[in-house]
Amino acid sequence: MLVQFTRWFWGSVRFRIEGSAERFFNHCARSGIVLWGMQAGESPGAWIRASQYSQLLGCARSAHCRLRVEEKRGLPFRTYWLRRRKGLVTGAVLGAVILTVLSQQVWCVQARGLESITQEELQAACREIGLVPGAWRSSVDPLQAEQQLMLRFPHVTWLTVNTQGSAVYIELSEGVEKPDMDTWKQPGNVKAAASGQIVRLEVYAGTPLVNVGDAVTADQLLISGVMEDPYGNVSLRHASGRVIASTVRDFSAQIPMTETLEEPSGQTLSRRSASFFGLRLPLTLTEEPGDGWERESVRTVLRVNGVELPVSWLEETWREISVRERLLTPEEALEAARAEVERQKSSLKGLTVLSGEESISQENGVLYYTLHARCEEDIAVETEILVNSPN
Repeated sequence: MLVQFTRWFWGSVRFRIEGSAERFFNHCARSGIVLWGMQAGESPGAWIRASQYSQLLGCARSAHCRLRVEEKRGLPFRTYWLRRRKGLVTGAVLGAVILTVLSQQVWCVQARGLESITQEELQAACREIGLVPGAWRSSVDPLQAEQQLMLRFPHVTWLTVNTQGSAVYIELSEGVEKPDMDTWKQPGNVKAAASGQIVRLEVYAGTPLVNVGDAVTADQLLISGVMEDPYGNVSLRHASGRVIASTVRDFSAQIPMTETLEEPSGQTLSRRSASFFGLRLPLTLTEEPGDGWERESVRTVLRVNGVELPVSWLEETWREISVRERLLTPEEALEAARAEVERQKSSLKGLTVLSGEESISQENGVLYYTLHARCEEDIAVETEILVNSPN
């Protein structure tokens, strides 16, 4: 079988001898030429490797014979037509080399199970660890990639990185962040975050040191974490509770009477580029504009059977932004100031404004707004009791 394959691979020629075949075969034997399938009689002939056929001409002249080619077999004769199409052969070889090289790289990175984590955040984290299209598959360590991604997203319950061919699949599950249980194990007190008069007191743990109707100051101890039983034994606990107090707060805002507006000027330019395995290829000669322009982009990724390939097109539209100043009316400035104060109030925990008195003034092109408000809010704030361990 191996001999037949070798003869087919190198090519074989069947020839016929006109003249003294015996003398011709003797000359071939003395010259060390290998023949097979030799026949004598009325139509003598033999087979020889195609590359050695020219060596028979000297033996034929010495034996006063003539040779006639009857049949050609093998790969060289089947591919002879390719010799006149060198570009086709070169392209096929080059394509095979490119395909072999690209098959050793990562083509796409896909993620499943994203909830609060965005695709852009995960892609940025993957770029930091080198897990991007175009990376060599041999450089991808799934276990190490899992550990690095878990460090970047601590609230992820579990995460796996799997490779399948030239694709990398990231599967994860986001969990609810666990409360800090150590905080509840530490002894602590409840103090006042602001001054006020207590209107309601709810003690969940600890010893209350104030009563409803008492006036307290900021940082005053409200609920103690020091507990004493009827026998005089003292223990430390983590105090907790809600202390609703009537407070007085001042909210203020400063609004300039002029605002800066950014509007499109109507001038636009477009840029296009392609990305191939992370390599950006500009398709237009337009340079990226400087400051004063905003960009909108649309990226189209090539997909085959639902799988993203590392080939994409990016279309960018740049719009010039003109800047101008506009003078606000007193009503507009007052509305903006009240909106700013509302944001300040919403940032405070459990705050309810019962009544308020506004103070408005304007000086040097700035509107000054102050709201003197009477409020009800939870002023309880938990603090840790520092205990020195004995040496």
